[in-house]
Amino acid sequence: MYLNLFKSPYSIKNQQGSMLVIALFVIIVFGLLAVTMTRLLSSSSETVIYEVLGQRALNAARTGVECSLAAKYPISGASAYCVHSVPMEGLLGLNNCSYTVTSNDVAVTDNGTIYNYSKFISTGRCEAGNYIVTREVYVDAME
Repeated sequence: MYLNLFKSPYSIKNQQGSMLVIALFVIIVFGLLAVTMTRLLSSSSETVIYEVLGQRALNAARTGVECSLAAKYPISGASAYCVHSVPMEGLLGLNNCSYTVTSNDVAVTDNGTIYNYSKFISTGRCEAGNYIVTREVYVDAME
């Protein structure tokens, strides 16, 4: 008996077209991978934009609350001037940002003593292109 090396069931004639199927499979897989990576990068860019604008809006809202508190409760008789709605143009890092402050004063009585209860609500708003982000800060004070 002898071994016939030239007559194999895996001959080239039996494998015609399989390379085309493998090539198409590889092209489709790499195409889907490229689309997925593009979407991931795009969504991570938007996440960073919202995160940065959110921090700026929070800083603008804090500025509004602090300004209102300084105007309402001055330290050592010093007076502070505060506007309730301010665009923050010209401030480094807060361009295209603004804040709006509202306050409510209520008289509270406890055992015959009258206290002045104040609630400050400040809304910071920042814009960049089509992105608009707002943040709110609440502060309660009593004297």
